[in-house]
Formats: sequence, structure tokens, C-alpha cells
Amino acid sequence: MKKILCAVLVLLMLAGLMVLVPSGTIVRAEIVTYAVDAKSVLPPQDAGYLSDWEYEDPSISVKIEKGRIYDTDYVAAHVKIANASQMRSAYEGNFTNTYTMMGTTLARNVNAVFAINGDYFPGRNFRGHIVRQGKVATHYKCDGAYDVLLIDDAGDLHIIKNAREEDIAAFSGTVVNAYTFGPGLVIDGIRQTNFVDQKNAAFSEAQRMCLAQVGPLEYLCICSEGPEDPGSVGLTLEQFAELVSSFENVQNAYNLDGGSSSTMVFRVRNPKTGKLAYDKINSPNNPKRRPLYDILYFASAYQPD
Repeated sequence: MKKILCAVLVLLMLAGLMVLVPSGTIVRAEIVTYAVDAKSVLPPQDAGYLSDWEYEDPSISVKIEKGRIYDTDYVAAHVKIANASQMRSAYEGNFTNTYTMMGTTLARNVNAVFAINGDYFPGRNFRGHIVRQGKVATHYKCDGAYDVLLIDDAGDLHIIKNAREEDIAAFSGTVVNAYTFGPGLVIDGIRQTNFVDQKNAAFSEAQRMCLAQVGPLEYLCICSEGPEDPGSVGLTLEQFAELVSSFENVQNAYNLDGGSSSTMVFRVRNPKTGKLAYDKINSPNNPKRRPLYDILYFASAYQPD
């Protein structure tokens, strides 16, 4: 009889856990693993926001720092996650339209801990290899014009330089997200140089954004201000690559959409009310905020008792 009662109690506890976590997740103690196509993720913990520049729970840490180079301010976010399913993408509308939304709204809608803008692939006329959460959005004219970023199911970044059809086909991993903007700033630990202009204002001093990997499930998101920001002049791609490669252990770093699309979103505390709200934390003195088509974000996977 005691054994039966114990078994019933265990089943009730498991049923309770199933109710508490979003659909499409696998429970591992207090950390969940999301399915690639999961429609929702766990919200971040309010107590995890240690300051306006730091978040930490058992599944993710985000530490944000500011600096200055070439008369330009920049922001760098160090992100470490427990499993690869916590790095995700989200977009407004569907793959056939160009609807846009403010980055803060996109981040809030998906319960992001931290988010950055993506590549706005409609702006490339849907050209390249584009994958969002395992679904191929488009595969069109991979003719060597652009570097392509592939993010696999282990959370590793792979940059294919001057990607062609055969290069994409030869990749043996499982692609969860793929971006076509570029170029690669650091590839296999080697800083890139001699950039050409591919609608990325390579030689202009501009706002920049990149995603970099510095270790297993460990990343850097770096953005610079531009000439529209008071006190900053902006960076060329050469200067931006120099900045990115100056951080330790950068293995691969990929340039994403820049200019006024450069967006970093984090929850910050209102000094008057004490409440947390999603806000754009880069370029704070620039009133120009551009709506986005897509974001890349990091989610919490922590399920408290």
C-alpha cells in the first residue's frame, strides 16, 4: 500500500511539472530544453536582474559592459546559456511579408532575457540561405556574394565565406538558424580584413552589430554607436572587426544588420516605480529607433520549484 501511495505522489509531482513548463519542452531538474519549434518559453525571473546591466539565473547569465574606441561608444554583452535551445530567433509576420515591429515589443512578446536585431533578410530581396528555428525561410541565389552564418543544434556558429549552393549543401550539421548579411568579422579565430561593400556600408563610419562565439554555449553581442549618436563618429567594418577581435577567445563573429537597426534589448528597472520593462539599451542619446523584422534572443530555461 505504501508503495502504491508513493507511486501516486510521484505521478502527481510529474503532472504538476508538466503544467508549469511551456509545451514543447523537456524537463531536466530545474532546467528545461525547448523544442526547436516551441511557441513559448519561460519568462525571466525578476530576481535575476541584478542591475540594469546584469541578469543571472541557473540557466543563463548576461553581463553587459560599455567602452569606447575610435571616438565611438560601444556596448558588449557576455551571454552564457545552459543549453543551445535557449538561443532563438523571432520575427514579425511571416516569411513572405515585410512587417516590422519595435525590437522591445518583439523581445517582450517572446519573454527574451536579452535580444539583438537580426539580418532583416527581406532587405536582401530574400537572397541567401535563411533559416528560422529549423524552418527554411528562403534559399535563393547563394552565388558567393555574401558570407552566411549557420547556427547548429549545439549552439555553435559556423561562417561560410562567400557562400555558394554547394557550400550550404556540404554542411553536415543540423541548422537551427541561418543568417545572410555579413560579412564574417572573425572566422575560425582569424580576424578578417579587406572587406568589400555589400550593402553593409563597409567603408562608412556607422552603427554596427555582431554576434560572436567565445566558447561552448558562450557568446558576445557587440554593437557600436554611429554618427547620429552625440559624441560618437561610428566605425568602419575594419575598425569594428578590430574591436570584436580584441575580446578574448573570439572564435567566430558575424556582422548583422547595422545603422539605425542596431538594437540591444534588455529589461531595466524604472527608477521611480521600481518595475522592470524592456528597453533599447544601446545608443541611449539617439532618438531614432527603427522597427525590426526579426531578432535573435536568449531565453531563460530555469523552472523554479
